[in-house]
Amino acid sequence: MSTIEYAQRLLNAGELEEAELESILQGRVTEQALRSRGKKVDVDTHPARTAMLMAAKSLPDLGPETRYYADFVELFVASLERFLHLSCVLSPVPVSQEELAERHHVWGVAQHITGDVSMVDGILAKEPVFLALASKYAGFPLTEMDEDTVDALEEFINVVNGLYIVELANHKIEPDLEYPRAAENVIPHGSQQLALRVYTEVGSFLLVLSTDAFL
Repeated sequence: MSTIEYAQRLLNAGELEEAELESILQGRVTEQALRSRGKKVDVDTHPARTAMLMAAKSLPDLGPETRYYADFVELFVASLERFLHLSCVLSPVPVSQEELAERHHVWGVAQHITGDVSMVDGILAKEPVFLALASKYAGFPLTEMDEDTVDALEEFINVVNGLYIVELANHKIEPDLEYPRAAENVIPHGSQQLALRVYTEVGSFLLVLSTDAFL
């Protein structure tokens, strides 16, 4: 088990403060140090999925979308590691619409999956974090919010969703992908919307899931 996975389990169990995540994600806290606290948590081989399911309890009418969201979240976490070389921890507490409305100067990219299932997923981040994520994907520093920066995260979202629709197709679900979209000062208002805070070593951002367009 990794330090990050154990930290996610602790956070899910309410035995870790979100304020501690920066030090953990930047490698200043070891798994041994976390275990030395003596806090016992349940065995969980999918703690990021568990965090999403805990957050989704705020949407009592979420039906089959629950599985779609959960499957996507697991793939997204793995894709952050694979393509951006970033570990992450998800907050099991959803971001409220009131908090979303208070966020300013936020950039967003999103993509709509259509066909047998309708789902939109996207990233919302303030400029420094958006630049850092785009730079990680591009493989070189991006310092301005220009077309190259936006294209990098649109391409990342497109790659993740490309992998996801393959998973859906393997379950006999026929999906299609619309082109990614991007915008500034985004306040999402989607149906069955779930906004998850994602903590990484380059800062936190929001992963937003919905059943229709929010950007």
